[in-house]
Amino acid sequence: MSMSASYDEVEKFVRDEVAALTAAAPEAVTADTVLVGSNRVVDSADLVMLLLAAEEFARDNLNVAFDWTSDSAMSEARSTLR
Repeated sequence: MSMSASYDEVEKFVRDEVAALTAAAPEAVTADTVLVGSNRVVDSADLVMLLLAAEEFARDNLNVAFDWTSDSAMSEARSTLR
């Protein structure tokens, strides 16, 4: 993959990772699959594994580095993880 993965490549990566974590068929994981909150398909440990895999994917394919300890990541009001 190049340093600018397409939306479809990123979506396929996420679907494949969720499928692997949940032992589901990749085609069973859709854009509507719930990852956080009630009716989620992954537990907290699987979610951490997914986020770590996403970090590696972003580094290797998008030249993006995650900073899990930044003020915005840790802020209840501004975090994308809220």
